[in-house]
Amino acid sequence: MKEFIKSMLKGESGISSKRVCGVLGWLVSICVIVYCTVTNQQSPEIMDTFILGIMGLLGIDSVTNIWKKKWVKN
Repeated sequence: MKEFIKSMLKGESGISSKRVCGVLGWLVSICVIVYCTVTNQQSPEIMDTFILGIMGLLGIDSVTNIWKKKWVKN
């Protein structure tokens, strides 16, 4: 687990910290939605903002790939 966190924080590794945080946030929001459905309660008002933040974390990685240049030697 310690090595996973270290590799996530390094820029050159294949593990994206934005993706990991986005997936963790997605799991938390699913748990909150299921809990609120089972207990028949209204979800917190902050959930809308939280879900927008999660979408940003998961989607921003693909947007930043536009500007990454892949140098190919011929």
